[in-house]
Amino acid sequence: MVGEISMIPHPVRRVFVCLMLLCASVSRAAPPGKIDYPPLKFSPPKIERAVLKCGATVFLLPDPELPLINLSALFRAGSMDDPPGKTGLASLTAALLRGGGTRKRRREELDEALESTGASVETGMDVESAGASLSCLKKDFDGTLAAFAEILRSPSFDAQKLEVEKAKAIEGIRRRNDEPFDIARRQYRRSIYGLTHPLSRTAEIPGLRKISRGDLMEFHGKYYGPGRMMIAVSGDFVPAEMARALDEAFAGWKGGEAERPRAETVKSPADAPGAARRVVYAEKDVSQCSVILGRLGVKRHDPDRFALEVMNEILGGSAFSSRLYKEIRTRLGLAYWVGTSFSEPWDYGTLAAACQTKSKSVGKTIDAILEEMGRMTASEVSVEELEFAKESISNSFVFRFGSSHAIVTQKMSLEYHGYPPGYLETYVDNIRRVSAGDVLAAAKKYLRPEKMTLIVVGDQKDFDAKLEDFGRVEKADLRIGE
Repeated sequence: MVGEISMIPHPVRRVFVCLMLLCASVSRAAPPGKIDYPPLKFSPPKIERAVLKCGATVFLLPDPELPLINLSALFRAGSMDDPPGKTGLASLTAALLRGGGTRKRRREELDEALESTGASVETGMDVESAGASLSCLKKDFDGTLAAFAEILRSPSFDAQKLEVEKAKAIEGIRRRNDEPFDIARRQYRRSIYGLTHPLSRTAEIPGLRKISRGDLMEFHGKYYGPGRMMIAVSGDFVPAEMARALDEAFAGWKGGEAERPRAETVKSPADAPGAARRVVYAEKDVSQCSVILGRLGVKRHDPDRFALEVMNEILGGSAFSSRLYKEIRTRLGLAYWVGTSFSEPWDYGTLAAACQTKSKSVGKTIDAILEEMGRMTASEVSVEELEFAKESISNSFVFRFGSSHAIVTQKMSLEYHGYPPGYLETYVDNIRRVSAGDVLAAAKKYLRPEKMTLIVVGDQKDFDAKLEDFGRVEKADLRIGE
């Protein structure tokens, strides 16, 4: 080493030696003690809320940092509004809203106009909401907004493009049994909700074939209109000017005044039939087995939702620190991934654990999941687990809002789904108030592993256990009707 140092030119040799001595002294220093950080505070910027002349509610968050404007819209429509026998109509309407052209311009003309400025306009459909968005430079906003309004107000639903979209959807149905975990998810929803509930029903080929251009026009006329619309805008603009521009773009628009049909609902978890665990087996010739284990949980706005979120994080929601990950992935080496989730839609959502494992270890893996669920319901979680989970949830929540558009769209979404004012601002405090006793009470009330539905997709001749050991077994029907 001395010889190597002597080869360094003299002017920098002294500096180099000093740096080496400094590094040596640092390496011998005692490690610092625990560093205390102040708790993260989430204080979202003030968002202006107004109602346009056309009846739409608008949320405005100026952000002059970049000369960009982003706009998102929600409509009170969704795949839950599909009529009987025509599941897929809402999704086709959203796809053709953007992809089927307007009464003034063909799809190709719209694409060319938007692409020439680097702008985008998109439409989509969810179970409970229909969406639309635009993104553009500030200087191109007037033209992009005009295209956005044209697409929403006067779609042509080109018949040829409808047939193309239907063909794509039909091909997707024919291939829906290719992925084992997709089968597991679909069978899980069907087992929990039944075949006709909006949260479980799937498009089928005969129903798609019946959908016509007239059906799309009727759905659009019923559910797309200014009174059903919420708009969130962020970017480089003056709020008063933006409100005027939106008023002008949607002036005179009528429609979307139909009442939504009453959605089918499920019985509460306490009233759900069956005292024993139900097992649904889907046969698939694969070496990896897909497993889902779950049951009904809570509806949106349930006061237990914060305790459930912390419980979920500790049991399996955290990627690397959860109990299921540590036990099944790290200690036992039974699965590459394992985790839990819970949902809270307008109807009862579900709590579920899921993983993929080798067929020869599926029984051992299910036993390990059930054992960890049993532990969760038997005693309080440790102080360390509780605090780590709450900090993880709080930190991830804060960092979800890295942009002004993320903040304003979340504000719109919360009002759309009926959350109380201030929910966004008080979320972190509500999570931090959850105690170990709250987590235990939620686990005892909602987990109930003995009443869960177990979905297994794989080749049972290779299983290390009989599925009958876990409950009453029924075989899934994976046939696809034409």
